Amino acid sequence: MQKIEKMELRQLKYFEKTALLLNFSEAARQLYISQSTLSQQIRQLEEELKCELFKRDSHKVELTEYGERLLPLAQRCMRDADECVMEVANVKNLMTGTLNIGVTSSFYEIFWYTMKEFLYTYKGIKLNVVNTNTDNLIRLLREHKLDCALAYKKSDAGSDFDSYELFKTPLCVLMPKTHKLASRKTLSLGDLVDYPIAMPTLGVQGRKIIDSELLRHPEIKLRIRVELNDANYLCTLVEQGQTLITILSGATATHRNNLLAIPLDIPDNEMIGCVHVLKNQFIKNSVREFVRLLRESPVVMLMKNKMSQS
Repeated sequence: MQKIEKMELRQLKYFEKTALLLNFSEAARQLYISQSTLSQQIRQLEEELKCELFKRDSHKVELTEYGERLLPLAQRCMRDADECVMEVANVKNLMTGTLNIGVTSSFYEIFWYTMKEFLYTYKGIKLNVVNTNTDNLIRLLREHKLDCALAYKKSDAGSDFDSYELFKTPLCVLMPKTHKLASRKTLSLGDLVDYPIAMPTLGVQGRKIIDSELLRHPEIKLRIRVELNDANYLCTLVEQGQTLITILSGATATHRNNLLAIPLDIPDNEMIGCVHVLKNQFIKNSVREFVRLLRESPVVMLMKNKMSQS
């Protein structure tokens, strides 16, 4: 068996960045080193492994078969090295570093309230926040680009996630208090056909539930006038427009005093708000603290109380 004596983490880091970008000059720029230094380190790694990792010519850079095999191993090695540092920091109770959080727009209220409290309490931690839809958050978690994500639970997310429940909420029709349907206790999709609707875009969790129900009832044709991928903009549009309605989780309207949230009477319309983490991934103390603050926040408590009374 070949004995490796000189390989360094730095070389694996340089290889990983170059392998992902397939561009030596851009990799060197992002690594804050010169291109000659990068090339030298890659060459030394190739000499140590006794194989070529990249195919180079004047037009492009490609991974060799050896490079393709090394890339996932190098990525795993870099993650393990990062976890070693974080483990030691956590043992020493050093609340420092960066917390990478993903969040959907439906979680705007509870996230921003908790974020302000977290930043005030833990001044040594930087928050890196990604705001996108649930499918993208799941992908970023799998790519180890997020520490946790706030989103509604997906039945088809896969078994490689742990999801910690924060609250439950039905899918609701949101409308101004003066709307013609405001006196109803529940509503079906058929009740909405005569009214203009502002809908969440395709791929959003609530939209998937709606579209699934519409497939079962092709006779129902909704008057979709607007599609938006941001729940807060949808709520504002409905609040200010007076004629539009929208369909979102009931929790979205918790702090919207001018809106009514009437439960939508369709099967499987319960949505579960969760914090998602990748299974078997090291969980930072900062993640645990953020989840604790979320669960104890007045916003989440208010959501739970409203849902229990509905």
